[in-house]
Amino acid sequence: MKLVSRFAVLMLALLAGGLTQAAPEGGVVNRIAATVNGRPITSSEVRARLAPYFRELMMLYPRQGPRFNSELVAAKKSVLNDLIERELVLSDFETKGFVIKEDQVEDEINRRILMQFKGDRSQFLNSLRQSGMNYTEYRDSVKKEITVSAMRGMRYERGIPPTPDEIEEEYKATSSEYRDIMKDKISYSKIFIPAIDRENPMLTPEDQYNLATKLRSDIEKGRISFSAAARQYSRDAHAEDGGVWPTMRRDDLAVEFANVVFAAEPGQLVGPLLDPAGFTIVKIRSKKLAAAPELASPEVKQKVDDAVRRKKSERRYRQWVDRLRDKAVIRTFI
Repeated sequence: MKLVSRFAVLMLALLAGGLTQAAPEGGVVNRIAATVNGRPITSSEVRARLAPYFRELMMLYPRQGPRFNSELVAAKKSVLNDLIERELVLSDFETKGFVIKEDQVEDEINRRILMQFKGDRSQFLNSLRQSGMNYTEYRDSVKKEITVSAMRGMRYERGIPPTPDEIEEEYKATSSEYRDIMKDKISYSKIFIPAIDRENPMLTPEDQYNLATKLRSDIEKGRISFSAAARQYSRDAHAEDGGVWPTMRRDDLAVEFANVVFAAEPGQLVGPLLDPAGFTIVKIRSKKLAAAPELASPEVKQKVDDAVRRKKSERRYRQWVDRLRDKAVIRTFI
């Protein structure tokens, strides 16, 4: 009974306004999540950082359950640890008078809005409201992150410059990280099962989810082909085509959906995923990732240079942070 109730609440949230309406912890009370030498970290900061992970987990695990809970707890722990580390570094450097330019902060916020919300500022602001954080607080949080990164570079990444061989080796290992991922393309087939079937309104969202789950199982076991299942059960514009969708660019897809399907391999089944109006099962047909930029590009070469320096300094940086942690008074409340 408890499972059904939780599922019904989730469906109501979905039908009322989509995934962005669900907050990781419910409500928007801005409590203190932790303190570092008396410096507060608020629960809204944790929620705002956790929101992208939460939305993706909700898509992957509509019923929530043990795996959802374990992955959410792990993500929450990682987020809180990052925020604690940020405050440790800021506390040590707060008297150094380091200044971050305001346009740097705006550029980073705009980059995040593009990556997490496809450039939709209203959706970004709505997500902030759901977390209990206002724009000024969010901006201050981003400014702190940039400050920490810059201060780390000043203290630990000004050593011996990388050799050409080190830069080449790093580029070969990480070149995909410098791609314009928004140009990635994917082809897939999809079965869409609406949360509310207008042809049979007696069916509940849980009935529809169970149908989607059974369809995936039947497809995997060869009891029905994907195309036949799509023609019989899917309720979208491509059902009659066996669920085959045209090739899509990453930036044409919802962020959470894109993250999930691009992480899968051709031939793999994904889902049932929570969709803004129901549930989807996806079969990946092919992927074409955008090419990595050439190392000759000054911008790319600088990023690779920075990455090598950062890796070289990681051990010393971690030792320093551990010393700060040992001397600090840290209290956590979540």
